Amino acid sequence: MVMERYGSTGGMTLDIVGGIATFAVSWLLFIAMLAPFVADMMLVVYRDMRFSFKLLASLVKEMEYLKAAPISTDEVQAAYITAGYLVVIAALFALVRTWASWANLALWNPTQIVLNPVNTTNNGKSSKKGAGGVKYEALALEDGTISVEDKSTVKLNETPTMRYQALRVAVVILGLVILPAIAVAVRSVCSPLVAYAALNVTLNELLLHKFEPAPIEVDLTNLIGNKPWVEKFIHKSEKHERFGDDTMFRRTTGFSGDLAFNVSIDNDNPPNVLLIGVESFRYRDSRYLVGEEDPSNLFKGTNLTITPNFDRWAKRGVAMRNIWSSIPTSRSLESALFAQVPYHSNTQSGVTGGKTETKLSGLPQLFSEKGYETYFTTGSTLEFDNWNIFLPSHGFDYVWDARKMKRMAQQSLNISREDWDGIEHRGFGWGVHDDLSFKLLGDFLLKRRAQQIQKTAQGEPKMPMFITHYTITSHEPYKSWPRWYQESAKPDFSAMYEGEQHADRIERYMKARYFTDMELGKFMDRMEKEGFLNDTIVVIFGDHGQAPEIDNSNLHEES
Repeated sequence: MVMERYGSTGGMTLDIVGGIATFAVSWLLFIAMLAPFVADMMLVVYRDMRFSFKLLASLVKEMEYLKAAPISTDEVQAAYITAGYLVVIAALFALVRTWASWANLALWNPTQIVLNPVNTTNNGKSSKKGAGGVKYEALALEDGTISVEDKSTVKLNETPTMRYQALRVAVVILGLVILPAIAVAVRSVCSPLVAYAALNVTLNELLLHKFEPAPIEVDLTNLIGNKPWVEKFIHKSEKHERFGDDTMFRRTTGFSGDLAFNVSIDNDNPPNVLLIGVESFRYRDSRYLVGEEDPSNLFKGTNLTITPNFDRWAKRGVAMRNIWSSIPTSRSLESALFAQVPYHSNTQSGVTGGKTETKLSGLPQLFSEKGYETYFTTGSTLEFDNWNIFLPSHGFDYVWDARKMKRMAQQSLNISREDWDGIEHRGFGWGVHDDLSFKLLGDFLLKRRAQQIQKTAQGEPKMPMFITHYTITSHEPYKSWPRWYQESAKPDFSAMYEGEQHADRIERYMKARYFTDMELGKFMDRMEKEGFLNDTIVVIFGDHGQAPEIDNSNLHEES
């Protein structure tokens, strides 16, 4: 009686442990299976992106930058709600798996066709004995024997059974392995092939001439007279030769009209060239670029501008209003410096990983061939997307990042270690604020120019500089700037954001934008006063645009 009771308790314990294990494993596997699909759905709805494990690996790699990622409150709330639904549904699924015998997924597993090729039935009697529910099968002695007649029957049926089993295995492998693999392979190959065909000028020209329709008898005219309709979309100042009657594909041979600007180069005194990429700087921020008429009422009927210094210098130079910079900065870097069409991927850019094996020919290489020293300077960290590997391996002789800027500031500007993350807020998660980076850059440029003048006076050839400098303070989420700026007087931009859906975010953006513009103005005024601009070409552009006015600010890339 004691043994029977002990056996019953042990069987119950095994049942409980087995149920808990079934529930836990089922719950985890359900979440693991559905989480990628749920994440994909969320990304499509909120970010126009698709989930991939490369994206997950990229997020893990850049974990330290996620705290500064542009994620709205609505997106976070939607993620929590969706995750809650997923957890609850997974729990319901696990409960069904634990308690319902028909939910034994092993019975639905197609691999059982391979693992258990022969289904055997047992006609013997079975009975449960007391020790933990262990089953004992009762077999008759004669069940282990087989007659001569039965042997011949087995031999006759053996070949058809093996063929049938082989067919079943082949169907499973074809449906579960081969066809999905082919679909994935075709999907992976198509996008690169289409992109290659679209960007291959030689191939396009060949296909254009081969498949262009024959000229039609009726003349297609437009508003500018009896000219082919495609001329409507080509600026009248452009001289060109079209490659067909019904195509815009053409060879530009020159331009006519008034000359906008001209740059004369003295071979004995080549100019320094300075490119300044302003973080998140967009066309609509500049009153000068938008125009005083403000046709879209971007400035809400006011005479305000959040970039007065840029506007002031743009009026003195040549302003180009038709420019596009892709987001994020890594993609615009490809275009601005190397004239590359940005690499289309949600998880990578053309610089990800450093691309040390990729040979590029762009501005750094061009100026190096002309005898220039090439510099890349920024107050930002460069580990993101492996800029710290890409830049020195693709034409830049010297690369300054946040670490170098901090060391220089501590040595020459009396900045202490505590000032970076302390109450002075001289730095933040992305690096060193723009006031210090512009100050350090200006000190260096003036020192190098003095050396250039000295060498020239001694009859030695001038060593010109090509410098690319990127700002960082106006990076999203626009929550950090130096303490002195926070306490200083600033224009009231409330008329431009009051009543907007994301008024607080727009206000922060304008504060950050005005700060960077103010420091840009100080830098340019200093360079002019010291004579550095007398033999320097300066180009100012936005690394990309952003839109704090909408839920997902990354959807507006215009710079």
